[in-house]
Amino acid sequence: MDDVARACDVGKGTLYRYFPGKRELYVAVMFEGIERLRAELQEAVNTPEPPVQKIERVVHCILAHFWDRQYFFALIHRNEHKPDDPDTREWLRRRTELSRVVQRAVRKAISAGHLRAVDPRIATEMLFGMLRGANRYRTAHDRLEPMVAVVVGMFLCGVGTRAGQRAVTDGSLRRR
Repeated sequence: MDDVARACDVGKGTLYRYFPGKRELYVAVMFEGIERLRAELQEAVNTPEPPVQKIERVVHCILAHFWDRQYFFALIHRNEHKPDDPDTREWLRRRTELSRVVQRAVRKAISAGHLRAVDPRIATEMLFGMLRGANRYRTAHDRLEPMVAVVVGMFLCGVGTRAGQRAVTDGSLRRR
C-alpha cells in the first residue's frame, strides 16, 4: 500500500479511506480494468465494418489492452481456479460479458460467411485462449501489429497447410 500511495502521490491514509486493504484495492483495479476492456470491445464491434474486420479489431483491442499491462493480465487470471471465492464469481460474470460481446461479432462473421458455422461460444473461447497464450508468452522483441496479424491469421485460417487439411478430411490421421 505504501508503494501505491507513493505512485499515486497521495497519503497512505487517503488510500485506506477508499480501500480498506490490499484485497479491496486488487479487486477494484481488476474490475475497473475489465470494465474498460468491455467498453473498448463494445466500441470495436459496433462499427459499420465487415464482420471479419470486427474480429481483427477485437484481437487488436484485447492485445493492445494488455500490451503494456502484463502484470494486470497475470493479476486477473490469478483466481480463476477458485470458484467459491466471491470475487472470482464476479470476475467470471464479467468475463462472460466480455465473451458475449465477442460472440456477437463471431455470429455476424459466421452469418456473413467469414467463419465456418461453428458454435460461437466455443470459437470465442478458442480465440480467447489464443489471445491468452499470445499475451502470456510473448517476448520483449514481439510487436503489437505483427502479433495481431498472426493471431487473426491463425484464427481465420488455422496453421495447417492444404496437405495437412487433406490428411484430416480424408481420415489418414490415426485416431488414438
